[in-house]
Amino acid sequence: MSMALKQVFNKERTFRPKRKFEPGTQPVPAPKYMSLLMDWIEVQINNEHIFPTNVGTPFPKTFMQVAKKILSRLFRVFVHVYIHHFDRVNQMGAEAHVNTCYKHFYYFVTEFNLTDHKELEPLKEMTSQMCH
Repeated sequence: MSMALKQVFNKERTFRPKRKFEPGTQPVPAPKYMSLLMDWIEVQINNEHIFPTNVGTPFPKTFMQVAKKILSRLFRVFVHVYIHHFDRVNQMGAEAHVNTCYKHFYYFVTEFNLTDHKELEPLKEMTSQMCH
């Protein structure tokens, strides 16, 4: 697992942000982090200054930066699920669904260079088996 992700999710399954961002700066349990993260992403996506909805309205210069940040944080959700909850995913019979969702995510972010390849390291072995 990359050092950045080790800093994000420790063995107590709490989130420890490296720097301040909207969901908070204090360690929080992973479920709380997930909820805060999804709320934060929703605010970003609904912000018409970042994601314009009118035809002809240009995207801001910061669009790619924000989009990459969103995708990077969503990747952390996949990492958390695969590392801490995949046994439960299997018990529910949802392995194929989660794997398909991850494959689509992986292909999208790699095709359009939307994440640093170092970010993908924690699931590199699983990804190579699943996607190649």
